[in-house]
Amino acid sequence: MDSDIIDRLIVKQDAPKNNLTDEQSDILSAAFSTQLPKLEKTEFTVQVDALGEQSRPVVITQNEWMRRMKEMSRYQQGMSFYGQMPDAMNLVLNSDHPLIKRVLSDTTAATEEALKPIIAELKGQEARLAAIRQQQDKKKYDELTKEDRDQKDEAEKAVQAEKDKRMQVIGDYAKGNSVVHQLIDLALLQNGMLRGEALDRFLKRSVDLIVG
Repeated sequence: MDSDIIDRLIVKQDAPKNNLTDEQSDILSAAFSTQLPKLEKTEFTVQVDALGEQSRPVVITQNEWMRRMKEMSRYQQGMSFYGQMPDAMNLVLNSDHPLIKRVLSDTTAATEEALKPIIAELKGQEARLAAIRQQQDKKKYDELTKEDRDQKDEAEKAVQAEKDKRMQVIGDYAKGNSVVHQLIDLALLQNGMLRGEALDRFLKRSVDLIVG
């Protein structure tokens, strides 16, 4: 991997934060994370940042600390386990770019009605969980009863269930959104990570988008 590609992959610590609401960021993250391909020894995390209208809509970055640990594992004994770990990559969505704004607008419009009851229930379950945690934080660990732990586990599962429902609704929509798939594939292509059948699908989709 040449230095130019390495520079593009490193996370910039002073990168500006996006000005979207948490809910908007969650919608964008879900739309893209549900459509990311499964790549061998590679794990993706989706994040949303404001990178400016002139920057690329989607950028792939790599955690600098993990990159250095994996590099050091090649030369230092006792660190080989880092070399066995998957590459931890970030798919950074540029919230300032018109195409990302378009994906957010289209996804919101298409899923708004289906998400209303899910989000309402999620907020209620999150409030319940927060109250349980606040109450239990006042106790020492050995003071917590089995009932206390079961109550917290149940609340955590209820929150996760609603998040899974939200993810499912957004993912079902994103499956048919060609812009989402095109942006993901462009980012992968720019970093030499798009190959085989995935590359063929990207090329066909590119032609279809041009033809209209």
